[in-house]
Amino acid sequence: MHAADLEKKQNETENKKLLGTVIQYGNVIQLLHLKSNKYLTVNKRLPALLEKNAMRVTLDEAGNEGSWFYIQPFYKLRSIGDSTTNGYLLCQFHVLKIKQHILNFVFQVVIGDKVVLNPVNAGQPLHASTHQLVDNPGCNEVNSVNCTTSWKIVLFMKWSDNKDDILKGGDVVRLFHAEQEKFLTCDEHRKKQHVFLRTTGRQSATSATSSKALWEVEVNPDYVEDYQECQSSMDPDQDAARRGLHNAPEKMAYSLVSVPEGNDISSIFELDPTTLRGGDSLVPRNSYVRLRHLCTNTWVHSTNIPIDKEEEKPVMLKIGTSPVKEDKEAFAIVPVSPAEVRDLDFANDASKVLGSIAGKLEKGTITQNERRSVTKLLEDLVYFVTGGTNSGQDVLEVMFAKPNRERQKLMREQNILKQIFKLLQAPFTDCGDGPMLRLEELGDQRHAPFRHICRLCYRVLRHSQQDYRKNQEYIAKQFGFMQKQIGYDVLAEDTITALLHNNRKLLEKHITAAEIDTFVSLVRKNREPRFLDYLSDLCVSMNKSIPVTQELICKAVLNPANADILIETKLVLSRFEFEELSSGENSLEVGEDEEEVWLFWKDSNKEVRSKSIRELAQDAKEGQKEDRDVLSYYRYQLNLFARMCLDRQYLAINEISGQLDVDLILRCMSDENLPYDLRASFCRLMLHMHVDRDPQEQVTPVKYARLWSEIPSEIAIDDYDSSGTSKDEIKERFAQTMDFVEEYLRDVVCQRFPFSDKEKNKLTFEVVNLARNLIYFGFYNFCDLLRLTKILLAILDCVHVATIFPIAKVAKGEESKGSNVMRSIHGVGELMTQVVLRGGGFLPITPLAAAPEGNVKQAEPEKEDILVMDTKLKIIEILQREFDESNAQSPDSPTGSNNQELPNVPGLL
Repeated sequence: MHAADLEKKQNETENKKLLGTVIQYGNVIQLLHLKSNKYLTVNKRLPALLEKNAMRVTLDEAGNEGSWFYIQPFYKLRSIGDSTTNGYLLCQFHVLKIKQHILNFVFQVVIGDKVVLNPVNAGQPLHASTHQLVDNPGCNEVNSVNCTTSWKIVLFMKWSDNKDDILKGGDVVRLFHAEQEKFLTCDEHRKKQHVFLRTTGRQSATSATSSKALWEVEVNPDYVEDYQECQSSMDPDQDAARRGLHNAPEKMAYSLVSVPEGNDISSIFELDPTTLRGGDSLVPRNSYVRLRHLCTNTWVHSTNIPIDKEEEKPVMLKIGTSPVKEDKEAFAIVPVSPAEVRDLDFANDASKVLGSIAGKLEKGTITQNERRSVTKLLEDLVYFVTGGTNSGQDVLEVMFAKPNRERQKLMREQNILKQIFKLLQAPFTDCGDGPMLRLEELGDQRHAPFRHICRLCYRVLRHSQQDYRKNQEYIAKQFGFMQKQIGYDVLAEDTITALLHNNRKLLEKHITAAEIDTFVSLVRKNREPRFLDYLSDLCVSMNKSIPVTQELICKAVLNPANADILIETKLVLSRFEFEELSSGENSLEVGEDEEEVWLFWKDSNKEVRSKSIRELAQDAKEGQKEDRDVLSYYRYQLNLFARMCLDRQYLAINEISGQLDVDLILRCMSDENLPYDLRASFCRLMLHMHVDRDPQEQVTPVKYARLWSEIPSEIAIDDYDSSGTSKDEIKERFAQTMDFVEEYLRDVVCQRFPFSDKEKNKLTFEVVNLARNLIYFGFYNFCDLLRLTKILLAILDCVHVATIFPIAKVAKGEESKGSNVMRSIHGVGELMTQVVLRGGGFLPITPLAAAPEGNVKQAEPEKEDILVMDTKLKIIEILQREFDESNAQSPDSPTGSNNQELPNVPGLL
């Protein structure tokens, strides 16, 4: 990709060097279409669309060997090697306009010549066919065929006049009112076009760019004659109306309106400079001008009169003209890049085509070629709005992280989104003779092309709303319509979920019991885990629960009538037999009962199936599709339960916790025979169902401001732990969970490359998050907290534990020695200071041994995946909190301490 970009830049540099070069007959040229920025190209491998004995001619974005043409004389009075048309033909950007057999190039010529354009690789001249294009009435097909066709070269612009810093006819600009700080805009209000100054809520008014505020400059050199004609045709009644308006509060003579025809004499304005310039001087770009209306000899004025008075916050301010010329009524000319204009042209054309196709779909008159063309257009729209490149992959499988925001805005402003919804509705609309097809028939293979069109439409909608509030609000207005198409495999449910994801306002407004019941019925019908994932997405916004939707989902999912869609979890006694050697020759078979986790579910035939979770995991690992599907479904069910319980939703906690108690979840969390992602789901469920609930409350760190009299003269390590009897009982309940957390994290530290396994990283993140909440709820005493802190510090630095401090040598009983403990506190404080001040790095203590050959190389910090960085951020949160607590909880005695086991820590109060 880098090489292609470099080659493109080199080509652009070479093209600029050729500006002004004389073109001679026999030279090879390329024709660049200015509007689309594409090259005229002959494809000798494909026949023309209408004239089948000819080669196809298209516009290609990159161009290829089919884009090279010999320019040859049509008449014999010219010969190869002669300079074209009286001595020279100068290179410039080339504009192609094909209509009524005329091809206009941006060549500077003295006299127009008729020429033949012969493709280098095809060998058949460019030809204007007599066949008219179906989709463009009045336009003929251009192809390449073995016949003599002449093209006349007509001057569009001199290459020397094409200056970037000068305003020219055909340039597209924005007009920014300097005093009002608003853009001159033309838009529809109540089905009528209005010209106005648009108010914006953005901090920077210049950033409020809209395609409705683009204006194309047209130069009219014959304005004097037009002006005289306009003056002689003035109606006396209009004069009276103008005089009446002079007494209006805003002193306006006329209002600015849009006219359908561009050659209307009343649409001519003169640009008046705000600085002293000579007559008929060129208008610089990025300059300030005043606008004088030629016919009425009045000046454009802004007003504070709102057009949209009925709105809560009017944004459309009327603009008109006044005979008074004021210095403040100046507009800044803001140039618009050609790329933005091309995007606008594409969006505008796409909107017209989609509207036309939607009308034909309603009537059922769409042809096969039109169906193919709209499919290709929708694919192009996906890549257009996302800014991606079509490299041949399935467009529905390609995901883009960050769509192009300006193009997203074009999708709404140019009514593409409106036409997309018409396209989705059109085939199923009854115009009197019945609809073209019914939604239930989309699953039929005969209608696969129409199903694909619907899927592409929803993919366009999904990318258009991503991270863009205005588009989300616009699309949400069609929420009821989209809901009707859920479950027909057209990606309606994917789009709805993406639209509502992390959007609390839309979730609370549009999600009702009916929508939840629809998703539940889809779960029952399809038995696909993605529908459970959709439900879990509806529970939260920005990792915060939405109690309204949580409650609706709890009532629907946990309803006994819907028990068949859930997998039940039970502890079952299983008998394990093993051989035991006796003192004699024969061995004895000994049996032992052990509880094991089993899953129970109903298959598609409504028959109850059961299997132990270990067997399921083992068979899924060996490639058994059915077991893999069941395990995946169960994992998504656990994730849904965790979201339903989030932020202490007791409607779900009280119902589910009876089946999934602490011991069962801990058994699955610590079972190494289960896949990491399933164990991570159990860990998340443990947090939201059992840890983060009553009576747990977050422990508030000790305040820094304290009375001197409240500081004890002596303190021991055990004084930090002030737990009551009820708290001890709760801690006892989670003792094994805390042991698992510590053992697991210690195991992570002992690995040479802790984050090399991406699947295990999911479990590591959840365990660290669980540890964070256990610490915040005060489950750890001070000694255990110190030990856990050392492990977390080692994980943060991604190094072997022995290189910093020997955690393995720290036994649980060794912390009783106060001096060792306080030295540890001081050391931890220093390390934590480095964590906070140096972004998580540690001073090198002992270099790591060289990694043996064959080991996976440890990833660079900037290359680590997001999950690893999130894990480290969680650890830093814990360390920062504990660092604050250790500072606040380690006081010096006001008179000096006599406690030999607890020496003073320098720098602490």
